[in-house]
Amino acid sequence: MISIFTSEMTSAHEQWMELVRNGTISATEYYQLSIAQLELLKKACPENVAYISWQAEYYHLDGNLRRSGEQYRSVLKQDPQMELSDQEIRLIKKFCPMLHITAQECFPLMDVVAIHHPTLPLIGYHLFWADDYDYPDDFEPCDHEEIWIEYNPGEEYVTRVMSFFHSRVIQSEAAAEEARNNGQRAVIRVEWGKHGSLLKGWEGMTEPLTGVPIMDWLKKTYDHVSSGGREAAHPLKRFWPEQYTGTFEEYTDFSIPVDPLDWLEQKPLMFKTRWANAILQTSCLLYNFHPKMEWPERFYQSERNPY
Repeated sequence: MISIFTSEMTSAHEQWMELVRNGTISATEYYQLSIAQLELLKKACPENVAYISWQAEYYHLDGNLRRSGEQYRSVLKQDPQMELSDQEIRLIKKFCPMLHITAQECFPLMDVVAIHHPTLPLIGYHLFWADDYDYPDDFEPCDHEEIWIEYNPGEEYVTRVMSFFHSRVIQSEAAAEEARNNGQRAVIRVEWGKHGSLLKGWEGMTEPLTGVPIMDWLKKTYDHVSSGGREAAHPLKRFWPEQYTGTFEEYTDFSIPVDPLDWLEQKPLMFKTRWANAILQTSCLLYNFHPKMEWPERFYQSERNPY
């Protein structure tokens, strides 16, 4: 009988995932059920650190910061962070990307955390802006964005530039070439108020989940923030700009440089671990943030296996 039951539940699971995606099952309901499932998986497979980390992320997303902290600490106890070598610290600084923002950007950059992958020539740069213009009500007083730089360890040049753009990972060869022509420092264009990280050649790129041209995406977002964005009347937005007031040309004029290396020099938050969210919550930030994928492979794997 168990084979029949598991077959039926496999089908039910696919329907469950679709109901989560279309919003019929709420995010909170999804988090709670996932937490319970992961508790069973942790007991059955205690050596699998990913299950502990995922459960920590679900607690975190559900707003239970104490429980998420307990699980994040368990992750790092089972798979401790590694010590960065002087060479790796030098490379983190060498490959630190440059940011270009718009003239009217309303939120300052608060913190920068750099995390070197434990086994790959890959560095994640985590940016924390003061907030996201659309989310005054999420109890996360920052906007967490990510950039990943892959490099050739022998010759020390950038081989790939990837960034987080509204729950997608985007990349372009033009961005890697631009970095190589800019002292191995990628140039990231940062969207006003929402901080989507754009790469060289973004004007001709499409976002990978739906194929929507990024230019069309930005035009739609421009119209959205020009009318006050989401939760325009929220009391926490009363000291924010009422709306974006510039032209679309100004909205896409990424001409003001911001150097994250200044933040890393003043506050050297640099680590070596697979478990970025665990390090961020337990060792870096005094405020809540939105946990995101540690490494781009999680996004690519989800594309290959959507359920």
